[in-house]
Formats: sequence, structure tokens, C-alpha cells
Amino acid sequence: MTFLRTLGGAFDWRAEAINWPVTTDVGPGLAGVVAAETRVMWLDPSSGELAYRGVPIEVLASSPDFEATAHLLITGRGPTEDPEGIAEFRHQVRSSRNLPPDVVDLVRSLDPATHPTRILRAGVSALGCHELSVDDDLSGSRQWRELRVVGQVASLVGEICRHRNGLGSRAPEEGCSLAEGVLAALNDRRPEPDEIQALDLLWVLYAAHGLDAPTFTSMVVTSCLADPYYNIVAGLSALRGPKTGGASESVLDQLLPLDSPGAAETWVAKTLDSGGTIAGFGHRAYHMPDPRVVILRKEVAAMARKRGRSELFEIARAVESVATRALAPKGVFINVNFYGALLFHLLGAEPPLAPCLIAVGRMAGMAALVSEALDNIRLYRPLSRYVGVGERSP
Repeated sequence: MTFLRTLGGAFDWRAEAINWPVTTDVGPGLAGVVAAETRVMWLDPSSGELAYRGVPIEVLASSPDFEATAHLLITGRGPTEDPEGIAEFRHQVRSSRNLPPDVVDLVRSLDPATHPTRILRAGVSALGCHELSVDDDLSGSRQWRELRVVGQVASLVGEICRHRNGLGSRAPEEGCSLAEGVLAALNDRRPEPDEIQALDLLWVLYAAHGLDAPTFTSMVVTSCLADPYYNIVAGLSALRGPKTGGASESVLDQLLPLDSPGAAETWVAKTLDSGGTIAGFGHRAYHMPDPRVVILRKEVAAMARKRGRSELFEIARAVESVATRALAPKGVFINVNFYGALLFHLLGAEPPLAPCLIAVGRMAGMAALVSEALDNIRLYRPLSRYVGVGERSP
């Protein structure tokens, strides 16, 4: 009955062969497992430190530039180290935004009330039919390193925003940044500089965060040497869930109906007393408040004030305060989606569009980690521990 052997003994995860028996005590959701080595980003759950290629997130957020951050993540070189490289990167990403007509037609053929992430998933799949030949796979990382996908996803999201809002198709203005192009599509006007900076900031903060579920899902598909559009669709599918990027949608669904800070306090107490949850609280990685929250809270306060929506910010602060008092003793803290969702809303995005907007930023981290993994790729194939009945007759 070898299939019932207890897994035991040391496990060398770098080994080519697995020696039995094996012991790897793993919590639910692969908690505590090191599944990859990376130079792309560093996250310390205890101190809250977060850095991309060694550059602290606070430094990147102080003068946010998503395209420069994407270049840093993927190449490891900052703008001052490689000015020609970042210029070429910007050109390459921006010039990839003109979508094939039949991809636009596909978006337009779908009900605008369809959840935007479903349309985005379909659009990315259609793009794969244009970008790759029948036999293309990931044995060479050319497609990822061309980075067309970052610009393409941004353009798709802009097209989806326009379709949902009843606006006609319009290509991004030549030479404009990704953030400027998406905001122009979303609101049908030229965005203000502070709006462009705010979206750049959001994308910088969402760009990479270790092996979160969407990135890990994408890397599992990458390990099969499937083409990059399969990887993106897989990652987007994971990003949709309410435990990942979909949480930003839930935050808005909870906050927007509240009409005052007092009502917010009452609602939080009632929700928690009835066993409910507060969207935007809890994180698998951190044992403390998400360090990105401090950055976003300040930005949301400023944007709300400029938009005459200061009461919305005060409502959010009331929810944060009451929920923190109740949940912090249990180790549950506020995360990036809480104020991230509010900032997306202040920029003009209705709740269902928030996960799509997050996806644009996350493309940079996915591309960086996938390109890195391709240098020494190995098929993901974890083990499972059998806990069923013993041998028996059928």
C-alpha cells in the first residue's frame, strides 16, 4: 500500500528527482512555501518593506511613472541607468495600442452590461490569435520582452470603458502615456495632470506583489511553455475573484451607499456583529497594515478634496477606524484595495471597472516574473497528501 505512505524526510526543492518519503508541511493555499527565487521584487510581511528591483516603493510612489516602473521591473534598469532603453520601451509599449479591427468588433459585439473582466478576457484571447503563429510558444521569451501585451491590455481596457459607457471606439492619441490614454477613453476628455499622476500611482502600487494568486497562476501556465496570451488570460481569471482584484469592486459596493461617517460606524459594527466581512481588509502576505495604504490614503484625501467629495473620504476613514479597532486584534488589517478602489472611483471608474484597471498595472509584474522564470523554467508539479480511506474492495 505504497500510496498510503506518510510523507516524511527532508525535501530538497532544487533536486531534479524527488526522494521518497517526503515531508513538506504546507498550510492551506500553499502558505509558507517558497515556489520561486526572484530578483524582481522584495516583500517583508513583518516590516512592511516593499521594493522593486531594490528600489523602495515609497521612492517610486513619490514621483509615479508607471512606464518607467514597468521598465525597471522587467529589465532591472531605472531611467537614469538606461535613458535610451526607457525611451525605446515607452515607444514600444505606446505603439502597440492600435487593436486589430476584429478585436474591437468582438468587444463591441458583447453586451455592454457584461462584466468588464469577461470582455477583457475574451479580448486578450482574440489578440493571441493575431499576435502569434500556430506554433509559437514560450520556449523563447520574445513575445514577453517585446512587451506589446502591456500596451495592448491598456488599450483593451480603454475600449471596454468606452463600450460600457455608450461611447464610440477611439484609438489612443499618438504619443500619450498609457495612463493618459486610458483616462481619456474612460471619461471622453483630456485628463488633468493630477488624474494622470493618480492612475500612474495606482499602477505603480499594483504592479507587483510577489506570487499573488494572479501572478502565480500565470507562472504555472508559463511553466507549461504555453504562449503568453494563455498566461495573461489565466492571470486575469484569477484577478477577477473577490479575494484578489475583485475585492476593489466589493469595497465600492460597500462604501458608496453610506451617506455619512456616523452611518459608516453603525454599518461596520452591524456587519461585524452579524459575522460579515469588510472588503479591503485582510491580506495573505502582511501581518500588519499594508504599507501601500499610507501612500494611497494621502492621495485619496487630496483627490476627494479637489473633486468636492471630501465626505466620501471621511466615510472611508470612519470605516477604516472602526474596522481596524475590531479586526486588528485578530491580525486582520487594511489592504491596498480599500483606498485603491476609492481612487479608481474618483478618477471616473464605476465599481466593475476597477479589476480591469488593476490588470493594466499588474501586467508589468507578470511580464517581469515570467521573463525571469523563462531563464530557468521548470514545470510546476506539486504533490498532494492522500487523506482518503485505506485500500478496499470496489
